[in-house]
Amino acid sequence: MNWLSRFLPGSSPGLNPNQQASLEAIAALPAPDLGRSHYETRYVVVNTETGPMDGGGQRLLAVGAVAINRGLLHPADAYHASLGSAPADALIGLLKFIGRAPAIVYNAPFNQGTLERAFEQNLGSVPEVDWIDLMVLMPSLYPERIAGQARMDAWLGAFSIDRIDHRDALLEALAVAQLHQVALARASVQGLTTPRDLLETQSSRKWLRGS
Repeated sequence: MNWLSRFLPGSSPGLNPNQQASLEAIAALPAPDLGRSHYETRYVVVNTETGPMDGGGQRLLAVGAVAINRGLLHPADAYHASLGSAPADALIGLLKFIGRAPAIVYNAPFNQGTLERAFEQNLGSVPEVDWIDLMVLMPSLYPERIAGQARMDAWLGAFSIDRIDHRDALLEALAVAQLHQVALARASVQGLTTPRDLLETQSSRKWLRGS
């Protein structure tokens, strides 16, 4: 059963017909070819902007994403939306922008986790996305730079990548996108030439850490 099968009448949190149709169109997209080279692939870097909730915890305020297509970063090929009073529309817009591309995040437990909770709450289910976490991958690609997992600031500083505003989801996505370009360069040298290679390496590192 795929994620769309949960969007049945009465199961979604009040989605209107246009929203439902948009989700159906996204779910109908063909699965990505994870065996293509990095430089034939469209990656989408995703980041979240959060704020404190009453009673503790964080709530999702905005989402930002930027595409790396065939190894090139085009800042205009980007998406940014505040959840505001129409969170379902903002999240559906993000899913449209991602399509079925592999999604890149830094610190998946936070960013991916925050998004999946928002998808569940506002869309009624969690879509299938191939998530790649640079926090997990970077130490295996550049062990000579930083040994073990580190905060994003450390990796950005290691490659002189500017972090313009950590509170802005889109600007943070642009910084992570530059880091992903650095990751792709070393991955190709190591023989990790496809998105599938990155996903398998990520899984191996998580298994070794026991998480």
